[in-house]
Amino acid sequence: MKPLIIEATADTPMVYFDKYIPRFEIKGVSLPANIFEFYHPLIDWMDGYCKNPNQETHLELKFDYLNTSSTKMIHNLISSLESIIKNGGNAKVIWYYDSGDTEMKEMGEEFASNCNLPFQITHDQD
Repeated sequence: MKPLIIEATADTPMVYFDKYIPRFEIKGVSLPANIFEFYHPLIDWMDGYCKNPNQETHLELKFDYLNTSSTKMIHNLISSLESIIKNGGNAKVIWYYDSGDTEMKEMGEEFASNCNLPFQITHDQD
């Protein structure tokens, strides 16, 4: 499975999905002009990965800003990981937020309450 690596722009987050690295990352600002064009390859990649996942899967999310359309796509991405849990595997989401950014913390809490897999919310140490 080929890695999916996307550099961050002013409107899109950095993406680092590589099956041979124990964690997948998305971080930055997410307000792409065409939400489906940006997120469709990520969801396709993750769906393919979930058919033959690693022993451990960690999806690390660290957003500075996330628009409403992006939240729907992130929800779809997180939901695709639930199939790993259903098949007896190990997957979890780690949601990072900057200390003091209560909006991003609350968004992480909302995602956590709407999914069926381990979800860790922690403030960023950067």
